[in-house]
Amino acid sequence: MGKIVKRLMLDDIYAIGRNESWFSGMASQGLHLKKFGRLFVDFEKGEAKETNYRIDYLKEAPAQEQLDVYHDCGWNFIANNGYFYVFFADEKAYTTELHTDPVEQGFTLSELNQRIKNNLIILSIAMLLFLGMMISIYSFNDEPFLLMMEGQFVQQIFLVLVELYLFYSIIRNYRVVRNLKQSLLRGTEIDHNQDYRKARLWGGILAGIFLPMALFTIIIPVVEIAQTKDYTLPEGNTNLPIIRLAEIEKSPGFRRETDFSGNNLDRANRVSCDWSLLAPVQYEIDEHGVVNGEVWEDNGGVYSPSITTRYYKLTFGSMAENLTLNLINRYVWRDNAEVKEVNQRSFDKLYMVEDGSRKQIFAYWDNQVIHVTYYGKERIEDIIPPLAQKIS
Repeated sequence: MGKIVKRLMLDDIYAIGRNESWFSGMASQGLHLKKFGRLFVDFEKGEAKETNYRIDYLKEAPAQEQLDVYHDCGWNFIANNGYFYVFFADEKAYTTELHTDPVEQGFTLSELNQRIKNNLIILSIAMLLFLGMMISIYSFNDEPFLLMMEGQFVQQIFLVLVELYLFYSIIRNYRVVRNLKQSLLRGTEIDHNQDYRKARLWGGILAGIFLPMALFTIIIPVVEIAQTKDYTLPEGNTNLPIIRLAEIEKSPGFRRETDFSGNNLDRANRVSCDWSLLAPVQYEIDEHGVVNGEVWEDNGGVYSPSITTRYYKLTFGSMAENLTLNLINRYVWRDNAEVKEVNQRSFDKLYMVEDGSRKQIFAYWDNQVIHVTYYGKERIEDIIPPLAQKIS
């Protein structure tokens, strides 16, 4: 047995004449058909010789009597893929063609043509629903850029493109079968020596584009899971892009408040890391504290300030402003809260919002976006300079 060589199918499985011609061309190079699949075709290396191939569409597997008749005519069964059966014969070794009546052969393709047509109608409806759902996710969302950063936007785009390509392939298959059926019913025989090179070149280009996309839709979620992690915020210095609560609170009685869970994670002082192709660096960092002997201004209990920092480092800096505006839209809860723009040289733009003890800063510079939410007594204006210094 010779060495098996795999080749991508590339062309439509329904392009009978082109595939017959391709199999013959490979045999003339010493590669003889052994297995016929939708993605790959197996060839066995051997002696180069002229071989004829015929692909027959059969709704049922041929009986041994039928195979014997084919054999007596010089044709031998070699492989099948679903309803498509491939027969071969050495050059000039066969006495008659598998099909001598093209009209009769056309009728055998009518059932296949109708089946593909029905599938195409169902898939068209499904594709419209799928595209409508994907478009609505972002069109009717108040924070589309935030959803892009924190969601699976790139993966979804790749998925849409792959689905469109598969849909296009089904349309192409339907047209191939329909045109072949109509040609046979007009009495035109299949051209067993069609030029297959252009179709395979075009199929190779499309496969080179869409197969990596399909692979990305599988890889991206794996990378996201690998990059996502939570851990306790260290009490000492870190290289994280944040201002610490201890740098804001002036009282000597300030101390860190902890809330450890069963997995040894301090939920009150936690760093959550995330990843996406549009924002490969994402942090959400919480820090809580308490000041002994102090109470909130409304006497609502022991004074316990907290700070939350959200940070994004974007792949494309042009998205920073829109992401900042989306963050404002999501986290400024009261409609009457005033959003003030503040001139600060360390940032391209900086906004601050104050709503009682809840004070927020939204800022971006280059391809980086930061959102700070502080609950406490200190003035928001006093937080901006140390934040700018820490960032720079």
